[in-house]
Amino acid sequence: MERVKNMVIVLMEQRDLAKKRCDDLNLELKIITEKLATTQKDKQTLSAKIKLLESEMEAARDENEKMKTENCDLEYDVEKMERERVSQQNELSYVEREVNQREQKFTKLEKELQ
Repeated sequence: MERVKNMVIVLMEQRDLAKKRCDDLNLELKIITEKLATTQKDKQTLSAKIKLLESEMEAARDENEKMKTENCDLEYDVEKMERERVSQQNELSYVEREVNQREQKFTKLEKELQ
């Protein structure tokens, strides 16, 4: 009988230890579950941030392409204006030569008339 009593005591102690271990495991499971939920929320937040950044990068690329096009247009306009300036400078030089030639002719005619 004593032996059975001791076995019952040992089994009850083992049951208490098993119950405590089960409680510890349940607590650990709860903590892990909460961490998982937090991690999943963090993942969703990061995914949203990544999508936003990708969208911003795409917009920046589009703006960059637009600016490249505008830059090319402006460079073309500058080249066109430079050609026009050179053309007008050449025309001015031609007109100045004509004026000088006519002034010389006028001066020559004036001298002949005197």
